Amino acid sequence: SCLRMDSQSIKNARAAANIHFAVSLLQEGIDALLKRHCGLQQQPDFNTCLQMLETQIAKLLPDASSQDQLLKTMQLARATRNRYSHQEFDVNRFEHDVECLLKLASLLGLTECREQIMSFTGSVGTSGEDWEKLKIEGNEHYKNSRWTEAMNCYTGAICINSTQAILYSNRALCEIQLRKFDLAREDAEEAIVLNPKQVKFYRTLSEALCNLQLFEEAVAACKDGLKIDPRDETLLVRSRDCQALVVDAEIKEHPVFGGAEQIRNPDAFKYNLQTTIENSKSSDYSPADVGTMDSAMRKMMLDVRKAHLILLSGRGKVLEEQKALEIFKSTANRGSAEGLYNMALMHKDGMAGLSRNPERYLELCRRTAEQKPYLKLEGSNTVLANIGVAEAENSIAMAYRDGFTVDQDDKLAFQWFLKSAEHGCASAMNNLGIALYNGSGCKQNFESARWWYEKSANLGQSEGQVNLAKMLITGVGGPEDPLKAADLLKSAAAQGLPDALFLLQQLQVSGTLGGKSFDSSKAVIQDLAASNNKQALFLMGMNYMTGEGGLAKNLAEAEKYLRQASILDHKEATFELGNLLLQQKRNEDAVVFIKRAASSGIKDAQQTYGHLLALGHGCARDVTEARRWLLRSKESKDSVDNFIQQSQSVVEFESAQNLSLSGFTYSERITRYLESRLPNPKAARVVNEMSSIFKRRAENPIHPSAPTGFRFAIPLMLDRAAKGSKTAQQFFTGLKLVDDLRSALDSNNTSEAFVLFRQIDRIWQPLLLDSETLENLFSVARKAFESNPKDSEALFVILHYNSCVYKRSNAELLSMALQCATLNPNIAEYHNILGCMYGFNGDFVSSLRSIEQALELDRNPAWLYN
Repeated sequence: SCLRMDSQSIKNARAAANIHFAVSLLQEGIDALLKRHCGLQQQPDFNTCLQMLETQIAKLLPDASSQDQLLKTMQLARATRNRYSHQEFDVNRFEHDVECLLKLASLLGLTECREQIMSFTGSVGTSGEDWEKLKIEGNEHYKNSRWTEAMNCYTGAICINSTQAILYSNRALCEIQLRKFDLAREDAEEAIVLNPKQVKFYRTLSEALCNLQLFEEAVAACKDGLKIDPRDETLLVRSRDCQALVVDAEIKEHPVFGGAEQIRNPDAFKYNLQTTIENSKSSDYSPADVGTMDSAMRKMMLDVRKAHLILLSGRGKVLEEQKALEIFKSTANRGSAEGLYNMALMHKDGMAGLSRNPERYLELCRRTAEQKPYLKLEGSNTVLANIGVAEAENSIAMAYRDGFTVDQDDKLAFQWFLKSAEHGCASAMNNLGIALYNGSGCKQNFESARWWYEKSANLGQSEGQVNLAKMLITGVGGPEDPLKAADLLKSAAAQGLPDALFLLQQLQVSGTLGGKSFDSSKAVIQDLAASNNKQALFLMGMNYMTGEGGLAKNLAEAEKYLRQASILDHKEATFELGNLLLQQKRNEDAVVFIKRAASSGIKDAQQTYGHLLALGHGCARDVTEARRWLLRSKESKDSVDNFIQQSQSVVEFESAQNLSLSGFTYSERITRYLESRLPNPKAARVVNEMSSIFKRRAENPIHPSAPTGFRFAIPLMLDRAAKGSKTAQQFFTGLKLVDDLRSALDSNNTSEAFVLFRQIDRIWQPLLLDSETLENLFSVARKAFESNPKDSEALFVILHYNSCVYKRSNAELLSMALQCATLNPNIAEYHNILGCMYGFNGDFVSSLRSIEQALELDRNPAWLYN
């Protein structure tokens, strides 16, 4: 073992030395080029050398496409140098990194430098024809499953001729077989750059992305390939499956209501729900559903338990997973439903060295579901569930619901959920409740949804507990019961369900629990944090960061709790910790956490990391990686191109002015650049004021239990405001009014808070209020209106609150709006909202009359749209 470690260390050290030497050769060549063509002196290091080359690129290469190719290669070369300099080298990447440096030398016409690198690294070809021989040899190795030998042949061919897309594509196929998916992705992308018209290259890229679990990017690659051949079966199937995996991942992250926004609402399925519910209350079952559990079956159950113990002790080790898989296979072959279902899950998740195989997963689920759902103990009247059958039925239902390897069909999903729920699967009961709540594949029925949520909750299913708690809080489908809701949320939180603690805290601050219940709920969060529950640690960290949940704002405590949660792999805590460190200008430390959060799939972290890479803030600047992360965050291509261009301008401005970066956040760097470009001091003041609002909001982040949709519009709005957009300036005016409203609430100045709310409503729709501030304002307004039923300002808040949370019918909302306008007929906003409510109730004549009256009192252009 020691010898192997020494050998690997030597191999790594040799690879690092070769890269360092190749980089030094390139730096000498680029220095000579800059001196010869641009009259520039020698640069101190490789990164500065590349930065100077960027500023002179137009002199060296007049062709725009050549410039673009050179810029991308320079970014890859910079990333290569940084990897090896920071001791992050990977010997598996060695050939790719050498090829990148060779390509840069070729693009710059540094022939002698290129030959020296090839000679030193052993990447030497003999003639222009040799690459074809190596390709043929590689193909032969590939046919005989000699993946490493084939990969080496293609690598040799690429060293001789790096313009052949097929060589990169073939090598990517080998790398997929060797499970080097990152490298396969790079090669497939390079093949597409060289030849974007070959559909098979998109197949290879999508397969690599799928194995990296980058399902959204895999879908995008499939779509690009389908533009070339819309009937390509592989891409069609993979696109569908990856879209379903995206839904599956979102449901796992946010299981409450099962990702209901992803579920479609087809025509109502005509089914007698009440009959279904009454039948399911009975413990009767058909004899045809009952099999026999003999001694052989009991032995198989023990074998399956043994396999689970192996998985538990192995903790992700492939060899241990393979042992468990063999046991599952053995029991499945002897008729065990549980063994079959566990095999299915391993194919779905790509465990035990298996590739993800959704089709095989669903096939095994169907085979499991064909077995008897109950087993009667031999020689006894005791009947038990046949573990695996109901679970497989639930899995088939989710496949139809999400379009996973089958065509999406909500009606079939509902039928399978019903079957699984009646066979005792707690998860299916919750999913059936979701379908009934949303009217997916059935007629919408809140009472039935609540009944199934309760069955699921009684079996300890955490998602069912949260869904039932929500209905108990709002009184949907039955009476309100906030105390029972709190108990359910505590139970779900103890099981680690995301968002259960946030809902519990929201329930606390609403005041409906009363003092003692508030204290006991608060104690639950603190006790869970003390026991290292990562969700509770995250919530405590955010409470200290925002001064909520009954805690005073304390950034040191916030950092402590967020670090603890991050150590336990809480993704959001990792991102918020990175944000906190960024605000404190501890940039290098911040980048570590932002990158980790981005890698875990958090879109906002991916966007932030892209911004940091584009500006070189706390990390080496890398535009290629910045673009990749920004695109992964679902930013549009135009938006990404715009930011990359802006970041280049910022960096060039700072370099030309020899400005320091220390003591600045990355947003402050952008603001400093924008101010330098503005035509007059007044415009500069506007940008400065708006950036100060942005800074205040960044230093006072919104609590995770609040909606955050508008928060991420701030950088875009800042840019638009700087360019003179009146709408964007109104946006920031609205944010300032929200801050003023919070201050008014804190100082118990309720009348001012109500007036500010009306101003916010007038300036920006939808409201820029987070849910907690809206709840606090509503609570104050309700008390004010109870003490003074003629307080129209308080009633206006109550009206808006009820329209936002859908707690009242349109008719009730219209009645409130009429009362508002009657109490004070001189307020234009009251007549405008009255007009809207008339419209929602279908009385368009009255609607028009009310809005015209509002416009007579105050000409607000936004009301013209109504």
